[in-house]
Amino acid sequence: MDEQTKITVKINGEERPFMMEKLAVENEISATVEEEAVSTVLAPFEKTPAKPMKRMLHTRVKTALFSILLAVIIGTSFGFIVLHIVPKQKETASLPLSPVSLAKETPANKEVAEPLTVAVIQAGVFSEEKAAKTYAKQLQASQIPAVLVGTQPIAIWIGVGADKPSLAPLVEHFKQRGLTTYVKPIVVSSLKDKTSQTLYSSMADLSTKLLTNSDVSETAWTSLETQYKETKQKSEQLEKAYVSLIAYRKQKETFLLWNAQQNLLAMLQKEVK
Repeated sequence: MDEQTKITVKINGEERPFMMEKLAVENEISATVEEEAVSTVLAPFEKTPAKPMKRMLHTRVKTALFSILLAVIIGTSFGFIVLHIVPKQKETASLPLSPVSLAKETPANKEVAEPLTVAVIQAGVFSEEKAAKTYAKQLQASQIPAVLVGTQPIAIWIGVGADKPSLAPLVEHFKQRGLTTYVKPIVVSSLKDKTSQTLYSSMADLSTKLLTNSDVSETAWTSLETQYKETKQKSEQLEKAYVSLIAYRKQKETFLLWNAQQNLLAMLQKEVK
């Protein structure tokens, strides 16, 4: 305990004693009060920074977790798109276009048909052109049509019809005349006009029937005339064959039928080369 000191002070002529201990206590109290005041003032400045640091750390953790979660979601979604959507788009792009969309329009006034198919009577095959030409001239001298087709070997055709069955009577006719023949089908891919094909087939069929004395109706003749008028693309041989048939209708001369066959064979000879 602090020692007490007695001090005497005159106030208004009177001496008044004072004890120093009291002052010391008061000083201690004042000092204590000041320390508490200072500590009270300093305390907020020491503790306050701790709260923002903790809050900031918590915020950063939440932000990092959110970023990671968002990255996972985006990555998963992108992987799904690559695996499922992109392959389908490639398959769609690689699909061939429909033939209908690529088909070219055909003019209405020009009908394109399948290749013409007919049957021919073959009278022999030769390895030498000279021998083939000599035999062909002999046949023509006997009023039998003949054309040379191909090279090495060279075939000789002596008749043409719409199909193999229609040539059966004509084959029999040649057989009776001592000829050995062979019938085979021919596809003419170069003759694409439908009306020309129809006219050619009709004249080949009509001429073979007339050569074997088969009946031909007036309707068949009328149909032939109509087909001729409808045909816009007529070769020289097709014209001559038609003229020969129309002439036979009036004159009934057999050589006109052979002449029609000769021109039909000549046209076929040019088309198959």
